[in-house]
Parts: sequence; C-alpha cells; structure tokens
Amino acid sequence: MSDSTGQADLLARLASPDRAEQRLACDEAALRIRSEPSLRDALRELLRDSRPQARFAAAFVLFHVERPTLRLLPALLDSLELADGDTRWQAAQMLAALGRLHGEVLPVVLAEARGATSPSRRRMALYVLRELAPERDETGAAFLAALDDADGHVRRAALSCFAKLTDPPRALVERALALANGADPDPRMARIAAVILPDLIRFHPELRAQAERTLDSLERASDPSLARAAVAARQRLTPAAASP
Repeated sequence: MSDSTGQADLLARLASPDRAEQRLACDEAALRIRSEPSLRDALRELLRDSRPQARFAAAFVLFHVERPTLRLLPALLDSLELADGDTRWQAAQMLAALGRLHGEVLPVVLAEARGATSPSRRRMALYVLRELAPERDETGAAFLAALDDADGHVRRAALSCFAKLTDPPRALVERALALANGADPDPRMARIAAVILPDLIRFHPELRAQAERTLDSLERASDPSLARAAVAARQRLTPAAASP
C-alpha cells in the first residue's frame, strides 16, 4: 500500500461513526504525524470536512500533538452537537483547555450558551463555561439567563452549574431558592436546587434561615426523591456540632 493510499485509508477511518474504530485511528494518526509531515496538513484540511465526526477527529488529534490553536475552535464547537455523549464531553474539555490558552474563546462560548440554535450546543457550552471561567461574572449571568431556556435539559444544566461558581451573586442564590420552592414546572429543577443550596448559602449566610425553612418544608414533599434531597441538603446546611 502506498503512503498516499495508506493516508487516505486513515483519514477515512478518522471519520468513522464507529467510536472504537475512530479512537484507534486517532491513536494511529498521533503516532504517524511525527514521521509524515503531510498528514498534519491533511488533518488541518479535515477540520473543514462536511462530516462532523471527521472534524472532531482532526481537532482531537491536532489538539494532542501540537499546541492547540484557534483553528480548532469551529470544529470543537460543532462537536458539542454530536450524538455520542463521550465525544461531546471530550469536545467540551478541549474547548475549556483551549480557552485557558486563548482569551478569544470565552466570548465565543458565552455567545454559544446564549444563542446557539441547538439545545445540545447551548447546554454543552454551559458546561464549558463551568470549567473555563467559574470566577467570571459573565459566566454566572449566562447560567442565570439559561434558566429561562425553553429546553429543560438546558435549564437543568444551568442550575447544576451554579454550585461551581466561585462567588455566586445573591440574585443567583435567590433564584435557586425560588426554584427549590417550585418556580419551574419541571420537578427535577426543585430537586437540583435543593441539592445545591448548601453550596450557595455559604457565600450568602444572610439567606441561611430562608434556605432552612425551604428545606424543612421540602422534607415533607410528596415527591420522595425531592424529600430525600432536602433531607441530605439540610444535613449539609446545618453546621456540625463541635467536639467536646
């Protein structure tokens, strides 16, 4: 088999919908690229391929064999919509890492979280923000705005991300309290809110009494899973007794 034929076969396998085959092809490409300079150029061209799986594979290999550059950004953003969950998470992790190297990434991801057409893309962008910039006010604002998203998956992702913020604003904590009290028609939102309340209240102890009343009430909820979540959260919220 000629080098050109072997390279074409490798590029075809990189675009395979079979994840096992694609992983093997990525490993092979990462090894061969050191001795085949033309393969690097072929992978960069593959970043513009019409097949999303091919674009992801090209970005994945290039991310790991050289210092990641902004040329990977479009392919990684598109990969947030792929059907395979593991692939989406890998893309999200690479985006967060890319954002730590290049400040231009953060505003792009913020825009995706707010305005992407695909709910999956909006949701995964929130997870990227959680990892990339939990200390930024813009991140908290994006999470707060996403609570009004029409898609329930996006709303639940946004609420769960609250707990990772390094300094959540009071408005965000108040929104979590409202959600614990049933402000969203999705009952799962109340459960998530109950779980994260202890993480949020430590930043705003002036809201502790309100959180305690909310959790005390939820412990008697007719939904057993919500009641269990409230009991566990109440235990975390109550300071441990001092040892004698």
